[in-house]
Amino acid sequence: MSIDEETLQNIINRTSDELLDREKARDEALTRARKARQLSKQAILFDHNKQPEKAQTNIIEARRLLDEMKPYIQDHPELSQYDEVEAAHEEHAEATILHTLLQEDKYPTLEQAAATPTRYLLGLGDVPGELRREALDSLRIGDLEKAERSLNRMEQIYLHLVAMEDASLLKGLRRKLDITRGVIEATRSEITAETGRKRLSDQLKRLTEHL
Repeated sequence: MSIDEETLQNIINRTSDELLDREKARDEALTRARKARQLSKQAILFDHNKQPEKAQTNIIEARRLLDEMKPYIQDHPELSQYDEVEAAHEEHAEATILHTLLQEDKYPTLEQAAATPTRYLLGLGDVPGELRREALDSLRIGDLEKAERSLNRMEQIYLHLVAMEDASLLKGLRRKLDITRGVIEATRSEITAETGRKRLSDQLKRLTEHL
């Protein structure tokens, strides 16, 4: 092999090693991203099913997996742009925000949600849909006050997100806001109808008592 050919072979070998290393990093990162997203989805279901301890356990485990992804992303920054990685962070942010709202009635910090501002807001954009479920569950057991609190929180989130001047620059946020607007209107309509039914029921009850 000539010196010229040896130089070319060295370049090929080095390139091959770099590609293999990148492929391994991608597989390791995506495996963790998919598992973290699954755990976060389950955490949301646990919270809806009144199992906050299990939800918290899942959120912590998802956070651990996201932290494990960091070295791979630091070595290969392009991995941070993968859809699976973005989705995992947004789902974890959504689960953390919902859990903190339900358990502490406040928003978590960026650090608690392990999210960048962008990922935090995109995760927040999905929370009103989960709060609608909470409102409907409250209506089913006749807790109008709690249903209205969920609706108020939904409206608060929507108004803050829609007021962002650069909302259109956040990929997917406009669509989430459109969905949220519809979700809020549907929830308000159902709460209004239930309020009317309760008022009528109370009036009939008082009338019966006077007969």
